Amino acid sequence: MKLELESFYAKLDGTPFTERWAVMPFRGAMPVGADKINDTWQQLHQHAITKNKRLLYVHIPFCATHCSFCGFYQNPLHKHDTERYTQYLLQDILLNADSVLYQSAPIHAVYFGGGTPSALTADQLHRIITTLRKHYPLTPDCEITIEGRVLNFTDEKIDACLEAGANRFSIGVQTFDTAIRKRLARTSDKQQTINFIEKLGLRDKATVVCDLIFGLPEQTVATWQEDLAIVRDLPLDGVDLYALNLLPTTPLFKSVENNRVTLPTVTDNYQFYQMGVDTLTDYGWHQLSNSHWGKTTRERNLYNILIKQGADYLAFGSCAGGKLQDKSFMVQRNLDHYYANLDQGKKPLAMLLQGNKQLKWLHLLQGGIECGCVDLNAITSQPELLAPLINQWYQAGLICEDKLCFRLTTQGRFWASNLLSALQKLLLQINEPQLAQIATKHPHAVMMKADSAAGLARAKHSHAAQ
Repeated sequence: MKLELESFYAKLDGTPFTERWAVMPFRGAMPVGADKINDTWQQLHQHAITKNKRLLYVHIPFCATHCSFCGFYQNPLHKHDTERYTQYLLQDILLNADSVLYQSAPIHAVYFGGGTPSALTADQLHRIITTLRKHYPLTPDCEITIEGRVLNFTDEKIDACLEAGANRFSIGVQTFDTAIRKRLARTSDKQQTINFIEKLGLRDKATVVCDLIFGLPEQTVATWQEDLAIVRDLPLDGVDLYALNLLPTTPLFKSVENNRVTLPTVTDNYQFYQMGVDTLTDYGWHQLSNSHWGKTTRERNLYNILIKQGADYLAFGSCAGGKLQDKSFMVQRNLDHYYANLDQGKKPLAMLLQGNKQLKWLHLLQGGIECGCVDLNAITSQPELLAPLINQWYQAGLICEDKLCFRLTTQGRFWASNLLSALQKLLLQINEPQLAQIATKHPHAVMMKADSAAGLARAKHSHAAQ
């Protein structure tokens, strides 16, 4: 077999690639017909699935404001009844709770994403968490994460989450700089954000992490250094450093397109990332994945890491997305449709995809890239076919060793999506030649965008407005 490798080579001088490539994970999946979705779903619940790690995702699709960079905005909070949504969400959660499928494997992590989970009242949050703990097989050390906003995430809500069993809070700060926050349509200023995290962390009752984004408008080396210094001094257990993902549906994209706003270049973004890695290393933090660092032993970042390693995940709430072995699904985005399906006693599915097979090699690849170490010998029986590409990446400074088992350098971690995209395409040809032919003729049949489902996204990374 001869592979075309040159198009995936990196430049040896200067910036290795001109842009960061979007990753389109192969699913080898075809949509189930609309008239067969409900029957297929019910049949699925009659059988145990025990081989994979299992997670659970809950989506809360409301935001008080629309942050200018966010592509996950769905429903304005002031126009919707959160109590009505909570009642239907609980119905969704309980609908098949006692099924063979749902009870067949322990759940290692639960994630409340959105949207803005802290938009719910204290009582609503408490009811949802306690219902999950009562009716689903959560492990004794299950990581239960609540995303929240700074503004109006009251002591009462935090107390309710803790009492119900939440043990991790994720706060989407993005930047502490007040001027930049205002440009992003954030409502809380620098000091309010610092005060909130200090107060939450000093409770010492749960893991507390926050997100920072680099590549924001008006962001400079000085503002980034200040953000990192603030993180160092706060009682945090972990932090995420994400590059801005400029989505075409966002207000920020329109501002950039109309030349009202300029963003840092990809070279600038690499310098921000390098600075973040070096600074956190100097602070004694340990890198858990390409984007996440832990400060204390409390922080595991379990949900996000297991997602990349191919874990199954149950999903509840409007616009939530899930996966069960070779099947992936998306819940109705439209709230009226979501409610109407539940009134009929049906899981409100908008889409159900049936895969051809479990691509275990793909999960090994994704998990390896995410954690910075890839063993091609475990991923394919013909790793030698990729040796010239590995050598070229080594020369370009993207990987630490010119071997088929290699670690990513800091530069390689920054360009991880490019490395993953290249290896996915090439390994599909090596490991799944028939599927590769289908991909060439009908790319929509075997590819599903990673952020098309909210469960993947938070994991992605949807961020609560503040």
